[in-house]
Amino acid sequence: MEQISALTDNFLIAMPNMNDPNFSHSVTYICEHNENGALGLVINRPSSVKLAEVFSQMEIKYKNVDASDMHILFGGPINQERGFVIHQPQKPWRSSFMTSDDIMITTSKDILEALAQSQG
Repeated sequence: MEQISALTDNFLIAMPNMNDPNFSHSVTYICEHNENGALGLVINRPSSVKLAEVFSQMEIKYKNVDASDMHILFGGPINQERGFVIHQPQKPWRSSFMTSDDIMITTSKDILEALAQSQG
């Protein structure tokens, strides 16, 4: 059991000769790893989509122009339609979990609304 959870809150860096296109040249942050499985987010693969487009699709008005110009990262080959925000622990959002004392993952719209208003 101890060995299984040792990957949580760590990075996996793909070996240079990895042939799987989903993970080739990737750096993956392991959010959770236990006997039930793993959740990791690829953190070095920007998409062509900017945060402003996400705000627009979700009908979120924004004043934080700097954030709106940021590119969204792909995150991983699984659940690409789902959004994750990696951030420092703050007030609990509707759907958050802590991966460590220093990192929290949130999947709810309320954090995007806060980012849009420079409050997240």
